[in-house]
Amino acid sequence: MTTNPEARRCRMILLAAVVAAAVLACGGAPEAATPAATAAKPTAAAVVAKPKPLQVALLTNGPITDSGFNQAHADAMKQVEQKFGDRVAVRVIGSVPETGDAERIMQRLIDNKVDLIIAASFGYQDTSVKLAATNGKVKFLQAWGFKPAPNLGTYSSQMYEAWYVQGIIAGRMTKSNRLGIVAAHPIPPMKWQINAFVRGARSVNPNVRARVAYINHWFDPGLAAAAADALISQRCDVITGVLDNSVAVAQTAQKRKTYLIGHNTDLSKFAPDVTLSGTQWVWGQLYIDAIDRIGQNAWNSQQDLHGGFGKGYVAVTGFGPMVPASVRKEAETAIARFADGSLSVYTGPIRDNKGKTVVAAGKTLTHGEIMGIDWLVEGVR
Repeated sequence: MTTNPEARRCRMILLAAVVAAAVLACGGAPEAATPAATAAKPTAAAVVAKPKPLQVALLTNGPITDSGFNQAHADAMKQVEQKFGDRVAVRVIGSVPETGDAERIMQRLIDNKVDLIIAASFGYQDTSVKLAATNGKVKFLQAWGFKPAPNLGTYSSQMYEAWYVQGIIAGRMTKSNRLGIVAAHPIPPMKWQINAFVRGARSVNPNVRARVAYINHWFDPGLAAAAADALISQRCDVITGVLDNSVAVAQTAQKRKTYLIGHNTDLSKFAPDVTLSGTQWVWGQLYIDAIDRIGQNAWNSQQDLHGGFGKGYVAVTGFGPMVPASVRKEAETAIARFADGSLSVYTGPIRDNKGKTVVAAGKTLTHGEIMGIDWLVEGVR
């Protein structure tokens, strides 16, 4: 049916009039849209600039995929990123020699406006001290350092607590009462770890003796494997490595079917049939705490940042299936006591391996004193 155009036009005019009347009844005619109403422009006060992320750089002296000391630091920075998100920008640089190369790399980072340099090896200390003195706006965090400055803090770890726990496990699991230790160098950072391991073992088994083989390298798989093999041949039935990288020790233990105590990271994947447990650095929580303090302007460079189980800075890896429930319970009890402060590794009386009293009865060494230990305890050969 054909619609009359004039009739359709009249109906549309009538409809428009009805709509207009309804609008007026609800409060008047609509306002014409202004440019501000359709696309409001933010004022300067309304614009909040996104905070600049804290630029953090970590340097290690070895490869960051070594399943050892260096990887533990690199893994820690992943925890930092997870915690702070886009509030930090992290860069990890591995295999930086403790030479002029370290200074050149740190200076390049400074030129690129880095805010915090974490020097994760004691060998960087002189470089950190030098550059901190001329770059006051940059903060430095020096591992195992002892030369703090207004913008240079130091940090370390109570890893001796974790070693003591591993000693308890080794002391209970050994049949020959001989523990084998492959160590890097005969220096304090090795000795306080060795001592803690042996003290833990002798706390549950006074008949334990330990033999130490120094390879005079932080990382040499060939020497580490040969030393581990020699110790096993001397009837050491639990072995460990106090090295930057103990993978070769773990692989030798697996090959020789000898119990292993791991170090640095979880080494059970290299020795799945013989790993009892292991020590583990948890640098991530320490770095998180340091960055938190910097962000809150509460960082005190004069206070060495360190801790053990109580602060979550050290841990132990999982127990192997061969470790009895009773031994696990002993280890877990020791961890709890370290965390609440009721257990200490270095409380006297303690004698060295020459029979001399080095810690008097009732005296407990401070963390600083422990870091300087240059003797081996009774029971170490």
